[in-house]
Amino acid sequence: MKQTLFFLMLFTWFLFAINTTKANLISASSENYTSYLYTRVEGDTLYLAPGNYTNNLTLKNLNGTSDKPIVITGNGNGTVFQGQSCCNTISITQCSYLIIKSLKLDGLNQEVDAVKAEGTAGNWAHHITLEHLNIVNYGASQQNVGISTKCSAWDWIIRKNIIIGAGTGMYLGNSDGSKPFVNGVIEYNYVANTVGYNIEIKHQLNGVRDDFAGTALNGKTIIRHNVFTKNESSSTGGSARPNLLVGGFPLTGWGSNDYYEIYGNFFYNNPVEALFQGTGNLMLYNNIFVNHFNPSGFRAVYITPQNGVNPQDVKVFHNTIWAKNSSGGIRLYNHNPNYHQYCYGNAVFSPLPITNFSDTLHNITDSYSNAKNYILSADTDISKLDLYPLSGILTGTITPNKLFTNITLWDKDFNGDSYDWSYRGAYSGSSINRGWHLQLDTMPTQSEPISSVNSLFHQSNIEIYPNPVRTTLYVDINDIIPVEIDIYNLLGEKVISSGLIVSQISIDFSEKPNGIYIMIIKKKEIVNTKKIIKVED
Repeated sequence: MKQTLFFLMLFTWFLFAINTTKANLISASSENYTSYLYTRVEGDTLYLAPGNYTNNLTLKNLNGTSDKPIVITGNGNGTVFQGQSCCNTISITQCSYLIIKSLKLDGLNQEVDAVKAEGTAGNWAHHITLEHLNIVNYGASQQNVGISTKCSAWDWIIRKNIIIGAGTGMYLGNSDGSKPFVNGVIEYNYVANTVGYNIEIKHQLNGVRDDFAGTALNGKTIIRHNVFTKNESSSTGGSARPNLLVGGFPLTGWGSNDYYEIYGNFFYNNPVEALFQGTGNLMLYNNIFVNHFNPSGFRAVYITPQNGVNPQDVKVFHNTIWAKNSSGGIRLYNHNPNYHQYCYGNAVFSPLPITNFSDTLHNITDSYSNAKNYILSADTDISKLDLYPLSGILTGTITPNKLFTNITLWDKDFNGDSYDWSYRGAYSGSSINRGWHLQLDTMPTQSEPISSVNSLFHQSNIEIYPNPVRTTLYVDINDIIPVEIDIYNLLGEKVISSGLIVSQISIDFSEKPNGIYIMIIKKKEIVNTKKIIKVED
């Protein structure tokens, strides 16, 4: 009786919510989707059915709220937007609290960008989430970009996207430093084989943070758990670019205390330039850098002035670097003497492993060829590569950690395990690596604190898509704690039960009747509910 009463109350609440909310669930196709774009209100979801979309996705004045974002979602690789020479494939103008996800963008080698917050006069874009986008064939030139912001942009999340073969993977901020990219989170992306940068975040001029309330603050940008790789398709000579470059923040006023946290990333190969270049305020930790090329004159990790900003507060710790770069492993150049630069607890196997840091402690260094004496498998075949420490090797006196305790994941290693500060490099442990195998693909998600972005609307550890569903519903569990999922129809009948899951499952809805279903998600003592809409196939 109590269970029946519970479901009656639950379903009554859902029916009440459905009947009273202004939000809509719209299913559209390539033939009619443009007619729905300009009437969306907060909380709306526009589901784009599988098919080839030969017009672009122009998004103007779409503004949700923190708890009711506007969602535009497709069916993963089945919903394909094809590049058109007229315009960028997804164009964003004066939008906020907008989620764009589960689409394939195929540039067809046109001279356009895949996703662009346009640089038109007076434009801005904030609280934008881009996830599960598959971006290919945007490499007609180095100037064509996978994800670009040319206006003031703040509180963006760019996560779980795949960008392959673009001219530049992401270019965030205007080239002259006038349009800042503020308080971003870039995580779990795979960016490969770009002509220029995998990612560049542009410098910011003094005063540009005063233009909008959302940028007139001191914050941080997080870059974590991404895979960055380049190959022989890279530009050479004066057009050669690092995998990742982060520019400096304003030297005075708003933004002058901003910093980057760059952690848990895997950088693999750059035949023409550095794996990483940065300046300003940097926290660079728990990353793995591997380069089997030796680009003349370029270090693997280079912290150096750029566009008038010198290295300031710099903390480089617990990184593992195996690099052939004859010009050096980690190099600090021409820092600002009014700040402090630390290089602690790294494992660097490279010519000239660490140079120009005045404050170094407990780093282990050796040559590129001697890396095999420290790690499980120093193999140039990535399928055999394992930089996890051999037993009793990459360890020593406990490193003091008080300098680092205000950093987000200062106490975790590359695998997300608790860090024993007697270890050196990105891993804390030895002999058996039970974490993610290094590979050229997206990383699985780890359980982490809520990011720096203020809004919580995109901060769920459970992702359910597409919803509405036609045939297959996917559930991603971004947590180390198993959950149990049961799905009921509106008669209170259990129609699907998953058992315990910890990663991803697909649920077949193809034979289920159209209508509303209630998903019950149980995680330890916590119970959450989600409304699922089944629509016609």
